[in-house]
Amino acid sequence: MAEPNGTGRLDRIEKALEMLIDDHVQFREEHKQLLTAQVVLTDRLDRLIQAVADSKKDSEERFKATDERLNTLIKIVDGIIRRPPQ
Repeated sequence: MAEPNGTGRLDRIEKALEMLIDDHVQFREEHKQLLTAQVVLTDRLDRLIQAVADSKKDSEERFKATDERLNTLIKIVDGIIRRPPQ
């Protein structure tokens, strides 16, 4: 049955399908962009994790060296303080 404004049932269905197709095409493009962003984000997160791990190793080594120097200084000062008077 045709409607008074000239759009029949098939015309309305075709228009709805065209809108769905257009929306789907746009969705696919946005999905590709999202996947690309996810890959980039994952890569940068992996780099950050590695940088933090490397920094932690460096910090541990520096703290160890500092502890050794402080222990040496403490021994020297302790020896000076505990030395019997002459």
